[in-house]
Amino acid sequence: MQIIVYLDIIFFVNFIVDFFVLFLTGIIMKQKIVYWRVIAGALFGAVSLLPFIFRPYILTGKTGIILCTGISMGAVAISLGRKKGGLVKKWFLSTTIMILLGGMINYLKYMTGVTSVSLCIWMFLFAGGAGGCFYMIRFLQKMLHKGKHIYLIQIRHGMREAMDYVYMDTGNMLWDPLFSKPVILLSESFVGKCLTEEEKEFIEEYKKKGYINYKKQIVLDIQKRVCFHEIAYQSVGNPSGKLLCLIMEEIVLKKNGQVLVKQPVAIGSADLFEGKEYQGLLHFECI
Repeated sequence: MQIIVYLDIIFFVNFIVDFFVLFLTGIIMKQKIVYWRVIAGALFGAVSLLPFIFRPYILTGKTGIILCTGISMGAVAISLGRKKGGLVKKWFLSTTIMILLGGMINYLKYMTGVTSVSLCIWMFLFAGGAGGCFYMIRFLQKMLHKGKHIYLIQIRHGMREAMDYVYMDTGNMLWDPLFSKPVILLSESFVGKCLTEEEKEFIEEYKKKGYINYKKQIVLDIQKRVCFHEIAYQSVGNPSGKLLCLIMEEIVLKKNGQVLVKQPVAIGSADLFEGKEYQGLLHFECI
């Protein structure tokens, strides 16, 4: 019996699956998705497996485990890098998603009674499996967040909006004396999704100089809109300091629908929340 192998179809199938798995891994890890890197990682994974089609026995045993692990880790490293969570954690998550996706596709294949799979049928099964896998992971995320003081919030500034999780920290005692309101600490990357380029440049200049030149900035429209100012902080075991603060037009707590208008927000460094499932510390008086 002669077996015909279509390398282009095998490559296409592997590329689509790898791209979805890497993309979903980046979403769950809350990383900024760089599409050309995800595409490059998916291409690496798809191309690397092609030579083994003619010698599939190489992928069996310990050698196969080492090769498959190396290829998948390489694809993850290219797509998502090693920072923000670590390479091993991202690889383990991507492998888990791959297993879930395979299980979903096999389940749909069994339920629909498909015995032979063409490219068209495979695309249908993949679309259904990918959708099921995505919503299953989202459901698990929501279940894990329950009872852990994790809140999903939406911030709005001008015409821009962003959404992410924050932790309700009873130890957050930040207070804004200028507006007499509690302060929410958010990561710079989270806040940056809603800021203009001019506002981002303002923050970068502050980080370099370490202070706000109020005499210079008070006449700028950006200062009138955002009202950049400083607040004092002190943490246990660390010296006191200052945080750059701005006014966010609106923050919505998705859990209870509460809306915070003209809410002071302190900007925390991205390193403070690196590898965490949340991107901010919510003040207990905001709930």
